[in-house]
Amino acid sequence: AWLVASRGWTPLQHLEALTVERARALLRGGADSSAGEPSALERARVLCSWGESDPTAAAAGSTVAIHSLVSRPSMNGKVGVVVSANASTARFGVRVAGEAKALALRPANLQPAAEAVEVGRLILKAAEWSPQSHELFPEPARKWAVAVMRLGYLIAWDEERFDGEGAAPGLVDLWRSFVLPRVVVR
Repeated sequence: AWLVASRGWTPLQHLEALTVERARALLRGGADSSAGEPSALERARVLCSWGESDPTAAAAGSTVAIHSLVSRPSMNGKVGVVVSANASTARFGVRVAGEAKALALRPANLQPAAEAVEVGRLILKAAEWSPQSHELFPEPARKWAVAVMRLGYLIAWDEERFDGEGAAPGLVDLWRSFVLPRVVVR
């Protein structure tokens, strides 16, 4: 089911299978986090809010870490992949390497794999330009941000426009906080 659902996805949409370094390289290379259905951005939002708001939000193909199992404590700490969901039993089928069949586990015993969460956070961070996300944008967008910021500095320090003294830090901060995120796009 997961292979069929993920056919045609971009590499960034496979966030559970990416390392942080690979996700960073894809974003800097111009990968569009809003492309596809569901987009990498939508998938990152679900993944990063999974434990907080909806512990049943795991989707087929999600990489999960197993914890707090009482019946099979040897499985705690192992990583697996969600292969099915059973609404009537409220359990997920999780395939773990070395196990003959998928384990039927409750959502309370699963959490997103740590690296997948870090990749999700990186994708969320790169959704909008900010000084903190600048390095995650492709080179042309980074160059555009620098050019637009220079324009902001020129306007802020225009002595003719501001009676001999530049408007300085206040206008520059506004420019950086409100103008740049709207004009610098992937």
